[in-house]
Amino acid sequence: MRITEQSNPASLSLDQRSSLEIVRIIHREDSKVPGAIRKVLPQIARAVEVITNALEKGGRLIYLGAGTSGRLGVLDAAECIPTFGTDRVVGVLAGGSKAMFRPSEVSEDLPKQAVRDLRRLRLKARDVLVGISASGSTPYVLGGMRYARKQRAAVIALTSNPKGLIRRLADISIIPVVGPEVIAGSTRMKAGTAQKLVLNMLSSASMIRWGRVLSGWMISVQMTNRKLRERGCSILSRISKCSRKQASRALHQSDGKLPVALLMLLRKISRAEAERLLHSASSPAAEIRAAIASATRPAERVRGR
Repeated sequence: MRITEQSNPASLSLDQRSSLEIVRIIHREDSKVPGAIRKVLPQIARAVEVITNALEKGGRLIYLGAGTSGRLGVLDAAECIPTFGTDRVVGVLAGGSKAMFRPSEVSEDLPKQAVRDLRRLRLKARDVLVGISASGSTPYVLGGMRYARKQRAAVIALTSNPKGLIRRLADISIIPVVGPEVIAGSTRMKAGTAQKLVLNMLSSASMIRWGRVLSGWMISVQMTNRKLRERGCSILSRISKCSRKQASRALHQSDGKLPVALLMLLRKISRAEAERLLHSASSPAAEIRAAIASATRPAERVRGR
């Protein structure tokens, strides 16, 4: 029996417990997730290196899953657009966009549909596919991973079942073993929590390595609402050490592109020159760090005298 389907001794007489006892049991089980992930950090780091290398070569990070696993992939991909200013993280969900809001369990059993979905995306060898399946045996996910291997794309498996078939199709397997769920088979619980944490690491660490983050600042944030515009203005002001008024003006002149505005202020150059530098740079963060170093050097020489 799959580990995700096994009964949990902690759930004995669960239906006869008080509300406080139930949530304590769930919380106690949830607290096992970080420890399970700690054991697979080396595999996660290896996956980040593969993903970063693909992004640098024009490839994409593609998540493939069904049910909760697929929805978590779509969620992580969607968040990368405003946070890191890129649409090169893509979530593919069995059953399509409708399945995000309405269950489509039958789609899980259709491996050929995964092939059609990936063909529609024009998956290439330079892309990375992350197959997400708590049980490690979802036919839709396995079908997509087999297709990705035929296209010579890198394939990563994310599962909670160490005996799942999914690992046989992967170049790297990430398997946080969280044990049986409080409600047997309900992988939206511990397994889903583990998937969410791992996906956060995969995308965030890859974006950091790709130069979309400087220290802890999201320098590629898309400023599409008031909160994000204020965040961008604050980041620009803190990094370039300019006033809020100067930061606001630079953002306007850069058409809301924070890395461009940063280089304009730090190097005292035009928008066109800043865009040219970023276009030729392998890493926006590295280019901005170089500009910071250049901007502070004269002041250090003056202090030295």
